[in-house]
Amino acid sequence: MRYLGIDFGLKKIGLALGDSETKISSPIETVVNTEMIFDELAELVKKEGVDQIVIGAPLEVGKFHDGEQLRITQEFSAELRSKLGIEVHEVDESFTTAESKRLQKEEGSRAPEDSLAAMLILQSFLDLM
Repeated sequence: MRYLGIDFGLKKIGLALGDSETKISSPIETVVNTEMIFDELAELVKKEGVDQIVIGAPLEVGKFHDGEQLRITQEFSAELRSKLGIEVHEVDESFTTAESKRLQKEEGSRAPEDSLAAMLILQSFLDLM
């Protein structure tokens, strides 16, 4: 099964791909969040043969996230399900931005921060399979 990982943001969205066979995710790109985002994601899902989507959500509301961020992300997830017609899983995105910055700094990763965060979100899902 092929998965698309998403690090959702109001301005930009990080994307990663992975699959259930290798259980490895890889960052692919960061896209601008515009009114055409659902069309762009639908095209990517078709092109890459994606079966399901894994999106990071601020599930642990509190010190680092507020309820508004969770509500907006869940609305985006619901719209993805409706418009793309595929299953969307929400997983906790805690610390993915900090970890993606560490990967850039310490490991020398050249991938954009948002796509690295999407990779980490997707990898956490694949690790639980």
